Amino acid sequence: MTKQLTAAEIPGWMHERFAENPFMHVAKIEVEEVKWGFARLSMAADPATHGNRYGAIHGGALFTLADTALGAVCYTIGAMVVTMSASINFIKNSMKKEMVMAYATLIHKGRSSVVCKVEIFNEAKELMVEVTGTMFIVGHFDEIPEKW
Repeated sequence: MTKQLTAAEIPGWMHERFAENPFMHVAKIEVEEVKWGFARLSMAADPATHGNRYGAIHGGALFTLADTALGAVCYTIGAMVVTMSASINFIKNSMKKEMVMAYATLIHKGRSSVVCKVEIFNEAKELMVEVTGTMFIVGHFDEIPEKW
């Protein structure tokens, strides 16, 4: 039987799991804060490495941050997930190097899927992106209690 983690242990556990993902390093994404049903992630966005042909942060880079945040918020409820569908609204972009923040919240957890919302803000706290995602549950992290 797997020992369940305490609320104090879960953030460290999540940092370790995401640090094992090599794409997180390539994309420069960090887990900043986690609570049950909530995750805040950052990305050191730089048009020199995350840019599109117009010199702005590529929409794919912003979606990568949002998709990672969708997965992270599902980790907080113990759900192993893959993205089933996502709807994205690009509202504002940036042509400068800056830290962008993704705030992911749980909207609904069913037996086989989870619905979450992500909002991404720039350093000026302006809304850049809104995403609603449906995640398919492929398993469960036994270490994470149902509520914490």
